[in-house]
Amino acid sequence: SSGINAEYGYLDDYRNAISYFTEALAIDPRFSDCQKELEGLKDQIVKTHSLVVNKGKLKAKKVGVLMKNLKEKSCSQNPTTQVTMVPFDDLENGPNKDKAINCVLVSSVVPVGQTPFVCICLDTQYTCFAVNIYNIDTGKAPKLGDILTIPFPQRSTVDIILGTEECSFNMLRVDSPLQLMV
Repeated sequence: SSGINAEYGYLDDYRNAISYFTEALAIDPRFSDCQKELEGLKDQIVKTHSLVVNKGKLKAKKVGVLMKNLKEKSCSQNPTTQVTMVPFDDLENGPNKDKAINCVLVSSVVPVGQTPFVCICLDTQYTCFAVNIYNIDTGKAPKLGDILTIPFPQRSTVDIILGTEECSFNMLRVDSPLQLMV
């Protein structure tokens, strides 16, 4: 059962992951690993939602400096000639095989348990979204202010109610740090 839960979480299918964790706990409330994973996942979703809605909770002056750096780098960088650089809103849900996006990291959510490293980013149009990076050592994760280039981004939307809180945000998925340029 724990493998199924981790798989749903890995697929960014939070609704099913939470459902399975909850069902497992209903069967055996002493399943402490399951309880930790469930709480970690819920906490990550709530934190990510809050940071995306509040653009990383940065002051306007800091956002201005980060955006200036992003726009300067975006003018000079194109990962390959096989992709077109686009803002977040031009990405389709699912894989975007012929596109890439530049963004600046404005905050992050450190993983708990099986959850990914989450970057909160802004694109050149000031659109804020999450980037889930899997299989990364937290010590080697991107830092505040880093410019990320993500070729072939996989876009999705999280829309889930946790207790009384509705969490909704846009997200990109990066399966490996090798699929990312910092």
